[in-house]
Amino acid sequence: MLPRKTLLILMLLSLPLMTTSFDKNLIDAANGGEELSDSFIIQSATDFTVRDVDSGSTYALSDFRGTVVILDLFATWCPPCQISLPFLRQLHSQYSQSEVRIISVDVDGSESQSEVSEFRQEESMDWIVSLDQGGYINSVYGTGSVPTFYIIDQDGDIQWTDSGFSNEETKPAMSEAISYLLVEGPGPINPGVSDATQILITIAEIVGVLGIIVAAIFGYIKVKDRIKMKKCPTCSNTASSKCSKCGAFTCADCSTKGCKNCGSRQFIRM
Repeated sequence: MLPRKTLLILMLLSLPLMTTSFDKNLIDAANGGEELSDSFIIQSATDFTVRDVDSGSTYALSDFRGTVVILDLFATWCPPCQISLPFLRQLHSQYSQSEVRIISVDVDGSESQSEVSEFRQEESMDWIVSLDQGGYINSVYGTGSVPTFYIIDQDGDIQWTDSGFSNEETKPAMSEAISYLLVEGPGPINPGVSDATQILITIAEIVGVLGIIVAAIFGYIKVKDRIKMKKCPTCSNTASSKCSKCGAFTCADCSTKGCKNCGSRQFIRM
């Protein structure tokens, strides 16, 4: 069995690991016991330029810095894409263009501009709609399935992405991510974490840091004590042996005079 002091040191050193796990469990608990989806990511969005199929106006993604951008990769024949359109229309009417911009890009290279334009008119897609004629956007953002959505924050970083659409899962996830960015501004999305939970996470992180500090101090004291123990108590030179009777340390010169503590002349070389 490990000595009590050794166990204490191990417990102190493990505090940062325990608090990291604690943080994760708190966040998972705040999300109904489920782990955060991989849909929440952080990476810089590659810039691109699109041409609206009807107006002919060109838009670069970088033109919309300061605005939350929803990039929608779709095809006119795709049923889930059509299911998502009422929600996109809702977002378009709910937010001003200075808050949220929607860019829908048809990534099916076999479709024509007239087909996309006709679809756009039929579905009342009153936002930017383009056809990826050169295939560049699909090569950078395509996942092999449609629809694929990206939510890009005000600084031009992708904060959320997912493929497919359902009113039960995709719609609330997108709504929450957009609302978070509009309220909190650009930066990592931490959905579902309440203020109380965040306070607990902060406390856990502080405890972890204090654990590291305490462990470092405790370790320093132990090392310092060991260094002191290995000094000859008579002359403070480095000890080279210890008394076989009482265990006191001594140097080679002082050992010839016998142990200062018990007088023994029997020593064990270290």
